[in-house]
Amino acid sequence: MKQTTSYYVNTSATMLLKFPGEFVWGTAISAFQTEMGTSEKSIFRETDWYEWANSVEILGEGLVSGDKPQNGDGFWDLYEEDMKRAKSLGNNAIRMSIEWARIFNEPTFSCDANFIRNEKGEPLSFSQSATSFEQLRSVANADALDHYGKMIVFAHSIGLKVFMTLYHWPLPLWLHRPEKCHKNVENTNEKGWLDTRTIEEFAKYAFFISKTLGPMVDSWETINEPEVIATNGYVFGSSSGFPPGLENVPMAFKVERNLAFAHNMAYKILKKNTGREIGIGSAPQFFEPKSSDPRDVEMAETARYLNNEWILNASVNGEFDNNLSGKPDEKIPGFGGTDYVGIDYYSRMKVEYAEGEHYAGALPMKFLPCENCSDFQWDIFPQGIRAVTNWIYKKYGKPIYILENGIADSKDEKRGNFIIDHLNALSQTISLDKVPVKGYFHWSLIDNFEWADGFSMRFGLYEVNYETKERKMRNSAEIYEKICKGLPVERGGTK
Repeated sequence: MKQTTSYYVNTSATMLLKFPGEFVWGTAISAFQTEMGTSEKSIFRETDWYEWANSVEILGEGLVSGDKPQNGDGFWDLYEEDMKRAKSLGNNAIRMSIEWARIFNEPTFSCDANFIRNEKGEPLSFSQSATSFEQLRSVANADALDHYGKMIVFAHSIGLKVFMTLYHWPLPLWLHRPEKCHKNVENTNEKGWLDTRTIEEFAKYAFFISKTLGPMVDSWETINEPEVIATNGYVFGSSSGFPPGLENVPMAFKVERNLAFAHNMAYKILKKNTGREIGIGSAPQFFEPKSSDPRDVEMAETARYLNNEWILNASVNGEFDNNLSGKPDEKIPGFGGTDYVGIDYYSRMKVEYAEGEHYAGALPMKFLPCENCSDFQWDIFPQGIRAVTNWIYKKYGKPIYILENGIADSKDEKRGNFIIDHLNALSQTISLDKVPVKGYFHWSLIDNFEWADGFSMRFGLYEVNYETKERKMRNSAEIYEKICKGLPVERGGTK
């Protein structure tokens, strides 16, 4: 199903954006990007991303910025004040994540669990043994588990629902040694998502969390943007700076397949043990052909399919396109599922057929420079949020949450209009297109560690001084606050 560009954005000076009364208004953060920076307890070193960001060798190759995540926001210690900031914006929810390695900083391989596997050895289902929970509890970090529990309780105490992401990218070092994989992945034991063992340990992690924190949380996301993990780490590793920094398309699709298997089990485990709504998050971009030339159209459709559709077909419907033909060639009965689809929408990408180009090692395409650019050089295109949301709902028939939408804008010059225009398009999606969009989370509440780019990309509604950890409300945050509180806003400036 092709996306369309027939949507428009109302650019009236003053407008009142209307949303359903039960709409979920929130801001989003992730654990690794915000937790560290204020105390020794806040700093956690046992993840692949920590090792990667602190590696002198990886910095020497130019893959990371040199900024250190341990110098970050300090949300681990300052979460009460940050959650109050979210509440003051008129939010009724906050989206956050759990750091897998904080819970299990030691291997869980020896903890019992029962798996049914297919002929390839891939795990299809999980069931606990009589001793699974106690064994996992003996390995788990009780202090970290208790701390996350306190975060949830406090959020609820001030009227914020908690939307929790089970996995937002970092892996425990005992599962993934990114430097070793970068140098010699074939001969490294800790291969991360290339290894089916990681799927099984993720299932144990999901089971333990489902029995401890699970019922406390209002809504769960199993995995954040699995397609980004695969493509940034294994296709565009040398330019994205994501671990393990490889350029190997077959490996990327192996990772994406394993992540779909991980979602399959986590969805079923969380659903069984919590009864909450469980979803998966994806990052669909709006791919637009440069012209009506059939070759441009074909390349835009190819990019859309590979980035936006492949992972959802697998995770939601159990349909795998192993040959990348554009049509599934494998259907796994009873596989996958979701109660909602989470959308992280940021940008448009204009696509051009380009003979002689070998994008991702094979495709004759290139992407045009942004026209209205964020600091990240991402193209600001509000109509795209309406287009991709319509497409995903028509394709998969599930309710939608916008789990991320935001802009890198250090000067806060474009964020105000960005928020108004995207939420205007989303309002039309709900009222005119009748798409059941249940909530919106702005990325991000506070500036954060933006992965390989470090602290240079400023997404926060609150500016963070990384020396003092002081937060300062940006003018654009006032615009978001007005919309959340049902007040009219004026387009054209952030004041």
